[in-house]
Amino acid sequence: MPNHQPVIFVHGLFGFGPNELGPLNYWGSAFMIPSPLPRFEASVGPISSAYDRACELAAQIKGAQVDYGAEHAAGAGHARFGRDYSGKGFVPNWSASNPVHLVGHSLGAQTIRCLQHLLASDSWGWGSDARWIASISAISGVLNGSTLTYFFGVDEQSGRLKPENGIVPIALMLELFTTATGRFLEVLYDFDLQHWGFSRRADETLLDYLNRVAGSPFFWGEDNAAYSLSLQGAYADNGVWQTHPATYYFAYITEQTTEGLISGRHYPDFRMNPALLGLSTYIGRKEFAYPPIPLTNFRSADWWENDGMAPTYSQRYPFTNGSHPVGGEFDASAPVSAFTPGRWYISWERGMDHLDICITPQLTQFGRQRRFYQRLLQRLAALGLE
Repeated sequence: MPNHQPVIFVHGLFGFGPNELGPLNYWGSAFMIPSPLPRFEASVGPISSAYDRACELAAQIKGAQVDYGAEHAAGAGHARFGRDYSGKGFVPNWSASNPVHLVGHSLGAQTIRCLQHLLASDSWGWGSDARWIASISAISGVLNGSTLTYFFGVDEQSGRLKPENGIVPIALMLELFTTATGRFLEVLYDFDLQHWGFSRRADETLLDYLNRVAGSPFFWGEDNAAYSLSLQGAYADNGVWQTHPATYYFAYITEQTTEGLISGRHYPDFRMNPALLGLSTYIGRKEFAYPPIPLTNFRSADWWENDGMAPTYSQRYPFTNGSHPVGGEFDASAPVSAFTPGRWYISWERGMDHLDICITPQLTQFGRQRRFYQRLLQRLAALGLE
């Protein structure tokens, strides 16, 4: 029978929560559509690792202090505890009998998968398991990493940022998002790195703040978004994070490139957000001298089709490592009876770039974005949960 379980939306890289960037809304029309499902919008570290973001997400849903875990915190070199959301939880009675639907965009998809892994191992001693999550919806999800990370200075063999590049990689990302979202980012943004001992001072420019952070091991290790989004980071995570038999999994693939007739490379379509054109071109022709991950028959060309930030090859389902069953492709007409828990179902949103699906759609995409979230919410509400 239909359900009324809450839906938690989780933003991606450089994302933000409600009211954090003035009038700018990360989720576009997703909260404007009538639905019987309660909806909540999380705010997690915009450049933090999928693991740290998952811990922050768990605390916001349950209503608890963020606990990154003693072992992880010691290994990474940051504080164990973060912000306290006690008494402010989205779903205080969260449990296997009262599960939530999780929707993640871009790095948000990795974040919600990591959360399920941590719940399955009862990392916080809440008596949790994987059934606390009814469904996972990955929108433009970087499920297997993005080759774009290498444009921003990630080492092709290790998957880590190179210290000799200083803050150049993060400054390039910052420039991209200020171009795409206006000047709100530069004026109001906070990177939520308090657990690393960093808070932006009131009189401090964003670049001055980043220069301070650049001296921290945060940038150069594996506990950051850059590593989580690399092919190496995703490969490691996919071998650990399971696809669980009682959870529904959906992957929505965005794409807006065209294959060259002669070269076979992919080029951005003319309607793509101008801020993504150069990035899309880079992804569409990225060649590796040596395979960055031990994937059988690795081919650079498989990763060329993209949405401006993520290869479509990566968005389909977790495949580079581990066992993740696939249920097949579906479209808007698919009945809910077509879906079985424990398998990944794939839907294409061709002609939409990485930002059209949320944040800043092109003028011609507003209606399509609204229809996308309307169908998504209807699909989640129709799932029969035991």
